[in-house]
Amino acid sequence: RSKVKKVFIYYTGSLCPNIALAERVDCFPDAGASKQKCEQRGCCWGPLDERNVPWCFFSTNHGYTVESVKQPNHFAQLKRMASPSLFGADIQELSLHAEMQSNNRLRFKIYDAHRQRFEVPHEHVSSLNSDPSSPISNTLEITKKPFGLTVRRKENKKVLFDTTVAPLVFADQYLQLSAKLPSHNIYGLGEHVHQRYRHDMNWKTWPIFTRDAFPNGVTLQPAPAVTYRTIGGVFDFYILFGDTPEQVVQEFLELIGRPVIPPYWSLGFQLSRWDYGSLSEVKKTVERNRAVGLPYDIQYTDIDYMEDKKDFTYDKVKFSELPQFADYLHEKGQRYILILDPAVATSKRVGNAPYDSYDRGNQKNAWVTESDGKTPLLGEVWPGETVFPDYTSQGCIDWWVDEYERFSREIKHDALWIVSQF
Repeated sequence: RSKVKKVFIYYTGSLCPNIALAERVDCFPDAGASKQKCEQRGCCWGPLDERNVPWCFFSTNHGYTVESVKQPNHFAQLKRMASPSLFGADIQELSLHAEMQSNNRLRFKIYDAHRQRFEVPHEHVSSLNSDPSSPISNTLEITKKPFGLTVRRKENKKVLFDTTVAPLVFADQYLQLSAKLPSHNIYGLGEHVHQRYRHDMNWKTWPIFTRDAFPNGVTLQPAPAVTYRTIGGVFDFYILFGDTPEQVVQEFLELIGRPVIPPYWSLGFQLSRWDYGSLSEVKKTVERNRAVGLPYDIQYTDIDYMEDKKDFTYDKVKFSELPQFADYLHEKGQRYILILDPAVATSKRVGNAPYDSYDRGNQKNAWVTESDGKTPLLGEVWPGETVFPDYTSQGCIDWWVDEYERFSREIKHDALWIVSQF
């Protein structure tokens, strides 16, 4: 038997579209939706007998209109339509910049027309000069009222990304962009534990980062469509037109740079544990595994090799032969990796000797500071009271490189495992 769904849509001045349930975009993604609250946002209220489909969805009198477009690079000015706000502080005027960066890559960016907003630095993304043989008009169409973008393949005009499915929302601390997609074959959205490669499109929301909660998230719905929500920044999209997954990966790497090829030995069997107690115990472990013919490429030492767990030091009693340990492993074709924690102790070394690495860091102003920009922020990690390297500071970068070069000359090793325990 077919299941009959009862749908009641209430009109209170909003222009409510007659659309399939699968294409409804949630206008009340926060908790506590009701008919009254939905209508206060100028949205459409249509209660259902199922919970996944939004009961409060967008009307067509939300969003922005295109005020002007400059060719050939599709630079457009957008103005917000008169409508109630979802969360307040909506940005009234936006700018759009779109360009074909290559024949197979489109970039579009939507941002505040008058005020600089935070953007993730792209120091590792060297955007190519825009010099494609195919004009942008072959792939991008702009709808003016309400504003939307439609991205097509130039060869067959198949729609890949269509934001006209729902209005754009761009407020000071809430951004939302939805797009209809060409199929249900959606992959990616990493940094989560996924039960399968192809995503569930039945109103599934993934946080943008594993521990994030609303509103930083991506919602997939059966239209098929995707909705991006975030609390700040700008919209900055790259669309790659590869015909196969392999081509898409190649185009992606052309944009961001190709990864370093790892050494073959780093893919082998590795052994690490905390608190061997001494280098002699480490060697006993190595010999025991060698004796039974266990495939075994890499041996680690954890921070118990250090003097009182201080970075760039080693225990000259229990680990006195550590400078020669890498040679001992290399004789049998094995490698040595040592562990280093970024947190740096503030205390003296054994015998009240100066802790030179800490002192040199002070001279370089290498530490994360309190709000005054001067006082080092103190914490407590493995060695006790610690300061924390500020890797956004050039002084810290110079200090870290110098300390590591000094230590690598003292303790020969093949690789470094940097552990974060902040």
